[in-house]
Amino acid sequence: MALLLKAKTRVLMSMRKEAKRRGQSLSAYMDTVSQSDVIALIQATDPTVNPAEVIPGLPDMPPVDVTRWGMPPAAALSTDVSRAVPAIAAAVAAARRGDWRPAADLLQRGYEEWTTRSAAVHALGEAAADDGAWLQAWRAAGGDERHIAVVDAHGLFWLAWKLRGNRPPEETTPEQHDAFYRTVARTEAAAQHAARLAPEDPTPWFTLVVLARARDYDADTFNAIWRELQARDPLHRAGHEFALMYWSPEGQGSYDPLFAFAERAAAAHPSLAFLVVAAAYDYEDVNEHVWKDPRVHRALDAVLHRLGTREGATGPYANADRSWAAYGLVNAGRGAEAVPLFAQLATDASARPWEDFGPDARTVFDAYRRRACAAA
Repeated sequence: MALLLKAKTRVLMSMRKEAKRRGQSLSAYMDTVSQSDVIALIQATDPTVNPAEVIPGLPDMPPVDVTRWGMPPAAALSTDVSRAVPAIAAAVAAARRGDWRPAADLLQRGYEEWTTRSAAVHALGEAAADDGAWLQAWRAAGGDERHIAVVDAHGLFWLAWKLRGNRPPEETTPEQHDAFYRTVARTEAAAQHAARLAPEDPTPWFTLVVLARARDYDADTFNAIWRELQARDPLHRAGHEFALMYWSPEGQGSYDPLFAFAERAAAAHPSLAFLVVAAAYDYEDVNEHVWKDPRVHRALDAVLHRLGTREGATGPYANADRSWAAYGLVNAGRGAEAVPLFAQLATDASARPWEDFGPDARTVFDAYRRRACAAA
Protein backbone atom coordinates (compact mmCIF):
# COMPACT_ATOMS: atom_id res chain seq x y z
CA MET A 1 0.00 0.00 0.00
CA ALA A 2 2.84 2.43 0.83
CA LEU A 3 4.35 1.76 -2.58
CA LEU A 4 1.03 2.44 -4.33
CA LEU A 5 0.49 5.68 -2.39
CA LYS A 6 3.95 6.86 -3.42
CA ALA A 7 3.17 6.02 -7.04
CA LYS A 8 -0.14 7.91 -6.89
CA THR A 9 1.64 10.95 -5.48
CA ARG A 10 4.22 10.89 -8.27
CA VAL A 11 1.52 10.51 -10.91
CA LEU A 12 -0.47 13.41 -9.45
CA MET A 13 2.66 15.60 -9.50
CA SER A 14 3.24 14.68 -13.14
CA MET A 15 -0.36 15.54 -13.99
CA ARG A 16 -0.05 18.92 -12.29
CA LYS A 17 3.13 19.66 -14.25
CA GLU A 18 1.51 18.64 -17.54
CA ALA A 19 -1.58 20.73 -16.78
CA LYS A 20 0.63 23.73 -16.00
CA ARG A 21 2.56 23.20 -19.23
CA ARG A 22 -0.74 23.34 -21.11
CA GLY A 23 -1.87 26.42 -19.20
CA GLN A 24 -4.74 24.55 -17.55
CA SER A 25 -5.93 23.80 -14.07
CA LEU A 26 -5.64 20.18 -12.99
CA SER A 27 -9.42 19.71 -13.17
CA ALA A 28 -9.55 21.21 -16.66
CA TYR A 29 -6.70 18.97 -17.75
CA MET A 30 -8.50 15.89 -16.42
CA ASP A 31 -11.68 16.91 -18.27
CA THR A 32 -9.94 17.25 -21.62
CA VAL A 33 -7.08 14.74 -21.67
CA SER A 34 -7.58 11.46 -23.51
CA GLN A 35 -7.48 8.13 -21.73
CA SER A 36 -4.48 7.02 -23.80
CA ASP A 37 -2.56 10.18 -22.86
CA VAL A 38 -3.27 9.60 -19.16
CA ILE A 39 -2.06 6.01 -19.42
CA ALA A 40 1.08 7.16 -21.27
CA LEU A 41 1.77 9.77 -18.58
CA ILE A 42 1.29 7.22 -15.78
CA GLN A 43 3.62 4.74 -17.43
CA ALA A 44 6.22 7.42 -18.14
CA THR A 45 6.09 8.45 -14.49
CA ASP A 46 6.27 4.92 -13.08
CA PRO A 47 6.28 1.98 -15.50
CA THR A 48 5.58 -0.48 -12.69
CA VAL A 49 2.14 0.96 -11.94
CA ASN A 50 -1.09 -0.57 -13.15
CA PRO A 51 -3.09 2.46 -14.45
CA ALA A 52 -6.33 1.01 -13.09
CA GLU A 53 -4.91 1.06 -9.55
CA VAL A 54 -4.09 4.77 -9.80
CA ILE A 55 -7.22 6.05 -11.53
CA PRO A 56 -10.36 3.90 -11.33
CA GLY A 57 -11.90 3.32 -14.73
CA LEU A 58 -8.62 3.06 -16.65
CA PRO A 59 -7.89 -0.34 -18.18
CA ASP A 60 -5.71 -2.84 -16.33
CA MET A 61 -2.11 -3.30 -17.37
CA PRO A 62 -2.09 -6.15 -19.91
CA PRO A 63 -1.18 -9.41 -18.16
CA VAL A 64 2.29 -10.73 -19.00
CA ASP A 65 3.36 -14.32 -18.42
CA VAL A 66 7.06 -13.90 -17.66
CA THR A 67 7.64 -17.65 -17.68
CA ARG A 68 7.34 -17.50 -21.48
CA TRP A 69 10.68 -15.65 -21.40
CA GLY A 70 12.32 -18.26 -19.19
CA MET A 71 11.74 -16.36 -15.94
CA PRO A 72 10.48 -17.96 -12.73
CA PRO A 73 7.04 -17.14 -11.33
CA ALA A 74 6.71 -14.26 -8.87
CA ALA A 75 6.25 -16.64 -5.93
CA ALA A 76 9.81 -17.93 -6.43
CA LEU A 77 11.51 -14.51 -6.11
CA SER A 78 14.02 -14.09 -3.26
CA THR A 79 15.64 -11.13 -1.53
CA ASP A 80 18.39 -13.24 0.07
CA VAL A 81 21.56 -11.16 -0.46
CA SER A 82 23.82 -14.24 -0.40
CA ARG A 83 22.30 -16.08 -3.35
CA ALA A 84 24.19 -14.34 -6.15
CA VAL A 85 27.54 -16.01 -5.33
CA PRO A 86 27.43 -19.78 -4.56
CA ALA A 87 30.43 -19.78 -2.20
CA ILE A 88 28.92 -16.93 -0.19
CA ALA A 89 25.49 -18.56 -0.23
CA ALA A 90 26.98 -21.79 1.14
CA ALA A 91 28.82 -19.97 3.94
CA VAL A 92 25.72 -18.00 4.90
CA ALA A 93 23.52 -21.10 4.87
CA ALA A 94 25.99 -22.90 7.15
CA ALA A 95 26.18 -19.91 9.49
CA ARG A 96 22.39 -19.82 9.77
CA ARG A 97 22.58 -23.48 10.81
CA GLY A 98 25.14 -22.54 13.48
CA ASP A 99 28.27 -23.70 11.64
CA TRP A 100 30.86 -20.91 11.42
CA ARG A 101 33.60 -22.93 9.69
CA PRO A 102 32.63 -22.30 6.02
CA ALA A 103 32.52 -18.54 6.73
CA ALA A 104 35.93 -18.68 8.40
CA ASP A 105 37.37 -20.65 5.47
CA LEU A 106 35.85 -18.31 2.88
CA LEU A 107 37.18 -15.15 4.52
CA GLN A 108 40.60 -16.67 5.16
CA ARG A 109 41.07 -18.01 1.60
CA GLY A 110 39.88 -14.78 -0.02
CA TYR A 111 41.51 -12.36 2.40
CA GLU A 112 43.08 -10.11 -0.23
CA GLU A 113 40.27 -10.48 -2.76
CA TRP A 114 38.62 -7.34 -1.45
CA THR A 115 35.67 -7.29 -3.85
CA THR A 116 34.56 -10.77 -2.87
CA ARG A 117 35.33 -10.06 0.78
CA SER A 118 33.03 -7.03 0.91
CA ALA A 119 30.19 -9.03 -0.69
CA ALA A 120 30.77 -11.91 1.75
CA VAL A 121 30.91 -9.64 4.79
CA HIS A 122 27.73 -7.89 3.67
CA ALA A 123 25.84 -11.21 3.46
CA LEU A 124 27.39 -12.76 6.57
CA GLY A 125 26.68 -9.57 8.47
CA GLU A 126 22.97 -9.98 7.83
CA ALA A 127 23.14 -13.58 9.09
CA ALA A 128 24.88 -12.33 12.24
CA ALA A 129 22.23 -9.64 12.73
CA ASP A 130 19.48 -12.27 12.56
CA ASP A 131 21.24 -14.62 14.98
CA GLY A 132 24.75 -13.99 16.28
CA ALA A 133 25.19 -17.33 18.06
CA TRP A 134 27.37 -18.73 15.28
CA LEU A 135 29.64 -15.66 15.42
CA GLN A 136 29.99 -16.05 19.20
CA ALA A 137 30.83 -19.74 18.73
CA TRP A 138 33.48 -18.80 16.16
CA ARG A 139 35.07 -16.38 18.61
CA ALA A 140 34.90 -18.92 21.45
CA ALA A 141 36.70 -21.44 19.23
CA GLY A 142 39.66 -19.04 18.91
CA GLY A 143 38.92 -17.91 15.37
CA ASP A 144 40.89 -15.23 13.53
CA GLU A 145 39.65 -12.00 15.09
CA ARG A 146 40.35 -10.03 11.89
CA HIS A 147 37.50 -11.87 10.19
CA ILE A 148 35.19 -12.08 13.18
CA ALA A 149 35.48 -8.37 13.95
CA VAL A 150 34.71 -7.18 10.43
CA VAL A 151 31.60 -9.39 10.22
CA ASP A 152 30.54 -8.26 13.69
CA ALA A 153 30.82 -4.59 12.69
CA HIS A 154 28.84 -4.99 9.50
CA GLY A 155 26.32 -7.17 11.27
CA LEU A 156 25.65 -4.39 13.75
CA PHE A 157 24.72 -2.05 10.92
CA TRP A 158 22.34 -4.67 9.55
CA LEU A 159 20.90 -4.98 13.04
CA ALA A 160 20.42 -1.21 13.25
CA TRP A 161 18.30 -1.23 10.08
CA LYS A 162 16.32 -4.26 11.19
CA LEU A 163 15.54 -2.51 14.49
CA ARG A 164 14.45 0.62 12.66
CA GLY A 165 12.52 -1.01 9.84
CA ASN A 166 12.38 0.08 6.21
CA ARG A 167 9.52 2.57 6.47
CA PRO A 168 9.51 6.37 6.07
CA PRO A 169 10.40 8.47 9.15
CA GLU A 170 6.76 9.34 9.80
CA GLU A 171 5.99 5.62 10.08
CA THR A 172 8.92 4.92 12.44
CA THR A 173 8.30 4.91 16.19
CA PRO A 174 10.54 6.83 18.64
CA GLU A 175 11.64 3.48 20.07
CA GLN A 176 12.74 2.26 16.62
CA HIS A 177 14.50 5.56 16.00
CA ASP A 178 16.42 5.40 19.28
CA ALA A 179 17.37 1.73 18.83
CA PHE A 180 18.70 2.52 15.35
CA TYR A 181 20.99 5.33 16.48
CA ARG A 182 22.26 3.45 19.53
CA THR A 183 23.19 0.50 17.35
CA VAL A 184 24.77 2.70 14.68
CA ALA A 185 27.07 4.16 17.35
CA ARG A 186 28.08 0.61 18.29
CA THR A 187 28.71 -0.09 14.60
CA GLU A 188 31.14 2.80 14.34
CA ALA A 189 33.16 1.61 17.34
CA ALA A 190 33.17 -1.98 16.05
CA ALA A 191 34.34 -0.92 12.56
CA GLN A 192 37.15 1.15 14.02
CA HIS A 193 38.19 -1.88 16.10
CA ALA A 194 38.16 -4.09 12.98
CA ALA A 195 40.28 -1.52 11.12
CA ARG A 196 42.91 -1.59 13.86
CA LEU A 197 43.07 -5.40 13.74
CA ALA A 198 43.61 -5.48 9.95
CA PRO A 199 45.25 -2.22 8.82
CA GLU A 200 45.47 -3.34 5.19
CA ASP A 201 41.81 -4.41 4.89
CA PRO A 202 39.46 -1.90 3.17
CA THR A 203 36.33 -3.69 4.44
CA PRO A 204 36.00 -1.94 7.85
CA TRP A 205 36.37 1.38 6.04
CA PHE A 206 33.59 0.28 3.70
CA THR A 207 31.39 -0.29 6.75
CA LEU A 208 32.19 3.24 7.94
CA VAL A 209 31.22 4.60 4.52
CA VAL A 210 27.94 2.68 4.75
CA LEU A 211 27.00 4.29 8.06
CA ALA A 212 28.16 7.80 7.09
CA ARG A 213 24.67 9.21 6.56
CA ALA A 214 23.29 7.55 9.68
CA ARG A 215 26.11 9.07 11.75
CA ASP A 216 25.66 12.40 9.95
CA TYR A 217 29.37 12.73 9.17
CA ASP A 218 30.38 16.14 7.90
CA ALA A 219 32.28 16.37 4.61
CA ASP A 220 35.71 16.47 6.26
CA THR A 221 35.03 13.38 8.34
CA PHE A 222 33.61 11.50 5.39
CA ASN A 223 36.49 12.48 3.11
CA ALA A 224 39.00 11.24 5.69
CA ILE A 225 37.24 7.84 5.76
CA TRP A 226 36.98 7.82 1.97
CA ARG A 227 40.72 8.42 1.61
CA GLU A 228 41.41 5.44 3.88
CA LEU A 229 39.19 3.20 1.77
CA GLN A 230 40.68 4.47 -1.49
CA ALA A 231 44.22 3.94 -0.22
CA ARG A 232 43.42 0.24 0.26
CA ASP A 233 41.18 -0.33 -2.78
CA PRO A 234 40.76 2.59 -5.21
CA LEU A 235 38.03 0.79 -7.18
CA HIS A 236 36.06 -0.59 -4.23
CA ARG A 237 32.69 -1.16 -5.87
CA ALA A 238 30.43 -1.29 -2.83
CA GLY A 239 32.26 1.63 -1.24
CA HIS A 240 31.60 3.78 -4.31
CA GLU A 241 27.92 2.85 -4.29
CA PHE A 242 27.45 3.95 -0.69
CA ALA A 243 29.63 7.03 -1.19
CA LEU A 244 27.23 8.08 -3.96
CA MET A 245 24.38 7.70 -1.48
CA TYR A 246 26.23 9.88 1.03
CA TRP A 247 26.68 12.69 -1.49
CA SER A 248 23.08 12.61 -2.65
CA PRO A 249 21.23 15.90 -2.01
CA GLU A 250 17.98 13.88 -1.78
CA GLY A 251 15.91 16.41 -3.62
CA GLN A 252 17.64 19.53 -2.29
CA GLY A 253 20.44 21.41 -3.92
CA SER A 254 22.28 20.54 -7.11
CA TYR A 255 22.68 17.03 -8.47
CA ASP A 256 25.63 18.08 -10.63
CA PRO A 257 28.26 16.95 -8.07
CA LEU A 258 26.50 13.58 -7.76
CA PHE A 259 26.70 12.93 -11.49
CA ALA A 260 30.26 14.28 -11.59
CA PHE A 261 31.31 11.79 -8.89
CA ALA A 262 29.61 8.95 -10.77
CA GLU A 263 31.10 9.90 -14.13
CA ARG A 264 34.63 10.27 -12.73
CA ALA A 265 34.38 6.82 -11.17
CA ALA A 266 32.94 5.30 -14.35
CA ALA A 267 35.79 6.80 -16.36
CA ALA A 268 38.29 5.24 -13.96
CA HIS A 269 37.04 1.68 -14.54
CA PRO A 270 34.13 -0.05 -16.34
CA SER A 271 33.15 -1.83 -13.12
CA LEU A 272 31.91 1.53 -11.82
CA ALA A 273 29.78 2.50 -14.83
CA PHE A 274 26.65 1.48 -12.91
CA LEU A 275 27.11 4.55 -10.70
CA VAL A 276 25.73 6.86 -13.40
CA VAL A 277 22.58 4.71 -13.54
CA ALA A 278 22.39 4.83 -9.73
CA ALA A 279 22.71 8.63 -9.87
CA ALA A 280 19.79 8.75 -12.33
CA TYR A 281 17.75 6.57 -9.97
CA ASP A 282 18.48 9.05 -7.20
CA TYR A 283 17.47 11.97 -9.42
CA GLU A 284 14.33 10.53 -11.04
CA ASP A 285 11.97 11.86 -8.37
CA VAL A 286 13.24 15.37 -9.11
CA ASN A 287 13.26 15.08 -12.90
CA GLU A 288 11.64 12.08 -14.59
CA HIS A 289 13.31 13.07 -17.87
CA VAL A 290 16.70 12.00 -16.52
CA TRP A 291 16.26 8.63 -18.24
CA LYS A 292 16.52 10.42 -21.59
CA ASP A 293 19.90 11.89 -20.66
CA PRO A 294 22.64 10.73 -23.08
CA ARG A 295 25.00 10.23 -20.11
CA VAL A 296 22.61 7.65 -18.70
CA HIS A 297 22.27 5.82 -22.02
CA ARG A 298 26.07 5.74 -22.41
CA ALA A 299 26.35 4.31 -18.92
CA LEU A 300 23.71 1.67 -19.65
CA ASP A 301 25.65 0.68 -22.78
CA ALA A 302 28.85 0.47 -20.73
CA VAL A 303 27.23 -1.76 -18.11
CA LEU A 304 25.80 -4.03 -20.82
CA HIS A 305 29.21 -4.23 -22.48
CA ARG A 306 30.84 -5.20 -19.19
CA LEU A 307 28.21 -7.84 -18.56
CA GLY A 308 29.20 -9.30 -21.93
CA THR A 309 32.73 -9.95 -20.68
CA ARG A 310 33.76 -12.93 -18.57
CA GLU A 311 34.84 -10.76 -15.64
CA GLY A 312 31.66 -8.70 -15.67
CA ALA A 313 29.33 -11.66 -16.10
CA THR A 314 30.75 -13.83 -13.31
CA GLY A 315 32.01 -11.48 -10.59
CA PRO A 316 30.36 -11.17 -7.17
CA TYR A 317 28.51 -8.02 -8.27
CA ALA A 318 27.33 -9.31 -11.67
CA ASN A 319 23.72 -9.54 -10.53
CA ALA A 320 23.94 -6.09 -8.99
CA ASP A 321 25.01 -4.74 -12.40
CA ARG A 322 22.19 -6.68 -14.07
CA SER A 323 19.71 -5.18 -11.62
CA TRP A 324 20.84 -1.60 -12.18
CA ALA A 325 20.92 -2.11 -15.96
CA ALA A 326 17.48 -3.75 -16.04
CA TYR A 327 15.92 -0.99 -13.94
CA GLY A 328 17.51 1.72 -16.06
CA LEU A 329 16.68 0.13 -19.40
CA VAL A 330 12.98 -0.16 -18.55
CA ASN A 331 12.84 3.47 -17.42
CA ALA A 332 14.81 4.61 -20.46
CA GLY A 333 12.32 3.05 -22.88
CA ARG A 334 14.65 0.17 -23.74
CA GLY A 335 12.72 -2.52 -21.89
CA ALA A 336 13.25 -5.24 -24.49
CA GLU A 337 17.00 -5.12 -23.78
CA ALA A 338 16.28 -5.86 -20.12
CA VAL A 339 14.55 -9.19 -20.81
CA PRO A 340 17.74 -11.32 -20.94
CA LEU A 341 18.99 -9.57 -17.81
CA PHE A 342 15.85 -10.50 -15.88
CA ALA A 343 16.13 -14.05 -17.23
CA GLN A 344 19.71 -14.23 -15.89
CA LEU A 345 18.67 -12.73 -12.55
CA ALA A 346 16.08 -15.51 -12.30
CA THR A 347 14.85 -15.46 -8.67
CA ASP A 348 17.43 -12.96 -7.37
CA ALA A 349 15.63 -9.75 -6.36
CA SER A 350 18.13 -8.91 -3.62
CA ALA A 351 20.28 -6.13 -5.06
CA ARG A 352 19.66 -2.42 -5.27
CA PRO A 353 17.51 -0.79 -6.47
CA TRP A 354 15.00 -3.53 -5.54
CA GLU A 355 16.47 -3.74 -2.02
CA ASP A 356 15.51 -0.11 -1.39
CA PHE A 357 11.80 -0.98 -1.60
CA GLY A 358 12.00 -3.15 1.52
CA PRO A 359 8.93 -5.40 1.85
CA ASP A 360 7.83 -4.35 -1.65
CA ALA A 361 11.10 -5.43 -3.33
CA ARG A 362 9.65 -8.53 -4.96
CA THR A 363 6.60 -6.60 -6.16
CA VAL A 364 8.72 -3.91 -7.80
CA PHE A 365 11.10 -6.46 -9.34
CA ASP A 366 8.18 -8.42 -10.78
CA ALA A 367 6.52 -5.28 -12.13
CA TYR A 368 9.71 -4.20 -13.90
CA ARG A 369 10.30 -7.57 -15.52
CA ARG A 370 6.66 -7.61 -16.71
CA ARG A 371 7.21 -4.18 -18.27
CA ALA A 372 10.37 -5.45 -19.94
CA CYS A 373 8.56 -8.49 -21.37
CA ALA A 374 5.67 -6.30 -22.55
CA ALA A 375 8.18 -4.23 -24.54
CA ALA A 376 9.86 -7.25 -26.12
